[in-house]
Amino acid sequence: MKKIKYIVALTVVVSLLAGGIAQAEDMAAAKKIFSEKQDSVIWVLGVAKMSFSAPDSKGSPANIPDEEVKVEAMATLVQTNGLAVTVLSQLDPARAMNGRSLRTSRGPVKVDAVSSLKEIKVVMADGTEIPADLVLKDTDLDLAVIRIKAASKEAKGITFPAVDLKNSATAEMLDPVVSITRMDEVFNRVANVLPGHVNMITKTPRVFLRASGATGGCPTFNIDGKLIGITAGRLVKGHQPSAAIIPAADVLEIVEQAANAKPILPEDTKPAAPKANEPIDLDK
Repeated sequence: MKKIKYIVALTVVVSLLAGGIAQAEDMAAAKKIFSEKQDSVIWVLGVAKMSFSAPDSKGSPANIPDEEVKVEAMATLVQTNGLAVTVLSQLDPARAMNGRSLRTSRGPVKVDAVSSLKEIKVVMADGTEIPADLVLKDTDLDLAVIRIKAASKEAKGITFPAVDLKNSATAEMLDPVVSITRMDEVFNRVANVLPGHVNMITKTPRVFLRASGATGGCPTFNIDGKLIGITAGRLVKGHQPSAAIIPAADVLEIVEQAANAKPILPEDTKPAAPKANEPIDLDK
């Protein structure tokens, strides 16, 4: 009996030691990933112009003035030429307002809202602010791609340490992961690391994952340092976007589409459409 108790106790000790060693190895791997990838996460700051209309209001139209709001989001550099991926809904405040009802003196009025970025810039890891352009919006994935103006005077001497979307891996339930984010202005936007585990995988209508620590616009890696994906959103009509990791392969497809895309201009800077029967000046 004493021998059996000794074996059981020894087994427990060995298991605890093995668990402690594995945990220490995971923490060492997380430190390495953080050290190598932290500068790939940046902040995006912008000013969005919001416009409202109430097409279904009866009688005189609702008079809702335009509004300018400050927006900010975290982003991940995905190409060394300055392309970065972020969360669309965080740069497009109208997505949360569109279709909602507002109380007015005439009763509830359903509002259509649209917004466009009037200006946008990024804040690099060292605090350098550089102008940028919005070049692609994927409303289904709640994902946006921006292009830093690498030729601008603000970008002189700056490098863009991008994550490698092709050096990726799939993940299984409860796999250990490491997500890199940044704190906000209160903590000087310093880099932040969040170890966690995959806690959800869905494959319909496409693959989405969730993991503890995964944050919008930021990358999540497996313990070997391979990219699992970047968190954006799962969007279903009638619901607010839900944060979810978009697999790296899907992000790569979007980024390749954006590689040669032209900037998306704010509505008030686009050339006016020609009036009826008015010739189009092709030299403009």
